[in-house]
Order: sequence, then C-alpha cells, then structure tokens
Amino acid sequence: MKFWGKKGKTKKITITVCPVCGSTNIRRISPFSGWLTPEEWVCEDCGYRGPIVAEVEVGDEEE
Repeated sequence: MKFWGKKGKTKKITITVCPVCGSTNIRRISPFSGWLTPEEWVCEDCGYRGPIVAEVEVGDEEE
C-alpha cells in the first residue's frame, strides 16, 4: 500500500493486485526483491510469478 499526498491534506490509497486473476494475495518473492535484484512478485492464489503487478487506486483519505 502506498500513500501519496499534497502538503499533508489528502493521501491516495492504492493496493497491489495480481495482473492475471486480480487477487490482492500477492507478495514480493523475497525481501531483497527490487533492492539487490529486479522486483519480482508471486500470487498465492493463481501462481503468477513475474515483474509486473497492477496498482489500483481505492480512494483518498483525509488526515
């Protein structure tokens, strides 16, 4: 989940989803994924494994 904001007023809330099945049960393969090695994701539901994920904006949150 990422938070983006303008001067602390609102935050954009996004969730990471699997590009194959749309599940939110997706995680990085290792803690070093994206740091020491290219970022790679795995979906626990459909078995997708790869570098591409979808980020879906679910709304704004006011502080």
